[in-house]
Amino acid sequence: MKEPQTVSNNDLSALFRPKSVAVVGVSSSESYTRLWSRQTLENFRLFGYSGKVAAVNPKYQEVQGFPCYPSIKSMPFVPDAVVILRNAASTVSMIEEAAEVGVRAAVTFATGFAEVGAEGAAAQARIANVARASGMAVVGPNCSGLINWVDRVPLHLGAAELRGPGCVALIAHGGGPKTSLFGNKRGVRWSHVVTCGNEAVTGSADFLRYFIDDPQVRVVCAFIETIRDPERFFFECERARAAGKPVIILKSGRSEAARKMATAHTGALAAPYRLYRELFRRHGVVQVDSFDELLASAITMQVKRPPGEGRLAAVHPSAGLLELILDESAKYPSLSYPDFEQHTANTLQGLVPGYRGRSNPVDIGNSLANLRDSNPKILAAAGHDPNVDIVVAHYDPNQLGGGYSIEHELTADSAVRAAAATNKLVTLVTPLDGSTPPETVENFLDKNVVVLGIHEAFRALDRAVIWTRPVPPIADEAPIEKAGMAKRIREFGGKPFAGKPALDFLGDAGISVVESRFVDSVNAAVGAAEELGYPVVAKIGDTGALHRTELSGVMVNLRNAQEVAAAAEKLFASDAHILIIQPYVRDGIEMILGLQTDDVLGTFVLVGQGGIWTEVMDDAALRPAGLRVGEPEQMLAELRVQRILKGVRGAAALDTQALADAVRRLDTIARTLGDQLHSIDINPLFVRKQGVVAVDALVVPRPT
Repeated sequence: MKEPQTVSNNDLSALFRPKSVAVVGVSSSESYTRLWSRQTLENFRLFGYSGKVAAVNPKYQEVQGFPCYPSIKSMPFVPDAVVILRNAASTVSMIEEAAEVGVRAAVTFATGFAEVGAEGAAAQARIANVARASGMAVVGPNCSGLINWVDRVPLHLGAAELRGPGCVALIAHGGGPKTSLFGNKRGVRWSHVVTCGNEAVTGSADFLRYFIDDPQVRVVCAFIETIRDPERFFFECERARAAGKPVIILKSGRSEAARKMATAHTGALAAPYRLYRELFRRHGVVQVDSFDELLASAITMQVKRPPGEGRLAAVHPSAGLLELILDESAKYPSLSYPDFEQHTANTLQGLVPGYRGRSNPVDIGNSLANLRDSNPKILAAAGHDPNVDIVVAHYDPNQLGGGYSIEHELTADSAVRAAAATNKLVTLVTPLDGSTPPETVENFLDKNVVVLGIHEAFRALDRAVIWTRPVPPIADEAPIEKAGMAKRIREFGGKPFAGKPALDFLGDAGISVVESRFVDSVNAAVGAAEELGYPVVAKIGDTGALHRTELSGVMVNLRNAQEVAAAAEKLFASDAHILIIQPYVRDGIEMILGLQTDDVLGTFVLVGQGGIWTEVMDDAALRPAGLRVGEPEQMLAELRVQRILKGVRGAAALDTQALADAVRRLDTIARTLGDQLHSIDINPLFVRKQGVVAVDALVVPRPT
């Protein structure tokens, strides 16, 4: 992937590490609305910010102990960054003044820009033009700012909490999600948080780039409504993967109602979620479906202990809870419980009453004596076993006092000692998600022990394991007649085409098409049928007849000359000028292959159950164009119809290798001609015992 043009990290350093800041529009008023601005200024004192801070307001000479000046121009120094607490109209003029004196960065909180309509969009465009001309990085408008806990920089609207610096950065579209996430007490240790707002100038791709290059940041989390610059954003996701920094994303807009809300919120159109989902998968993004999942994955990945191949060793004092752990972890194929090495088994046989063989997991029983004396040694033995990557142990903060309390302390101490004795990931699993007190979670993290609930733990471990796996290379292009196919697209001048040109187009790509005859009379139709052999199919063949089924333009299973003649007369009477006569294909399974181009996110390759079942079953797999080695086969494995393709109840297996080859050829079309195509629809494509054959196609070029 070619590196796109980006905002320089020098510009962003003025945002995240400014040596001086001016807060524009702050007031000494005690009104509720002004309280927010007062808190914004007070944050610099709370954080112990080491740079210069000044207020800008012509009404005051001093605000909250900070010097105050009438304008940015009148300040005795040029601030690296300005924080603008003004309305939309004033924000534009403040950006212009800041650019004039050489300010390098700005945070703009005001609403009333692109999210409200054309007039607001015009004002936002003015900000963008001024900032880009001057090289100024701008967060917002319509945002709540940023916090850098590492360097104690709070360019943030309203109160901000001072906390110790962590290694997880957060990018958020929206102040509400930002507050919910960085206010968590689950154990995620944040280094930075930034709200993007409308991204008039500086956006999520820029922030992602900055965090990848920041040595303090180990994990990047994001709540995303839309991606305005996909090329740059996903380029940075690839850089993050190469740098060993997971990018964890919660994407809203999975429903139509949510997509409309996102558009209203930030003024940006949101593409269908399934397209984002596949792009995230392609570029190594860890996808999550809730705040809880995002936090659990961040907790797991912020620890400097790799999950390896996901080989678990579970040690537990409760057989019932151990059964639940096995049930939960079995949902994730990346996780397994390998047998221990023999020397580990020998150690366990001397520590665990009744232990036999080399079996894993281990039920150690609930004897307090056994927990006190043997549990540390059991966990240590499991952690040192070369077959084990992750040690899973029991922890229940909900247990009552007495013996249960002692058990609770003993299991926790054993986990801490095991973590100190090995570099493997040690995870304490609680029966209830989120039930551990925050101070306890933090204490365990200091000792390299992760605490997660039973449901969230194994989802998070699964994602961590999958993220660390090597990525196959991009597959070679299949041989196709590129020049001839491009010429055929040009000949139609941007108009969709079906019929003979569409089938010839597929033939040039090396995709097998059914033998066809193209006729312009009833007699010719009968002659073609006699030549091909009965039964046959007759269909409208005009290149502009794009959806024949809806036009009642397909007549199937015609068994003799009389039926062909009657069908041809009926089709010609419906204003058809050309008919296609084809053999009636009855063997095999109907599939659909397709290309679809989104104006923002690019071209995607689709394969699924075809014929009349396409919309009914909604059984399709989708990938961005540029398939990796083995990806066509992965797509087929995701389909429900793949069981039929493999052969069920004594039926012969069908030629899925030929189907995968057709997917590869379609991907080559996308990679070489995608900029000229809006979509291709091959439906149906029959998968047979030997080979595949396309019987119909529709090609829709991009408008010229």
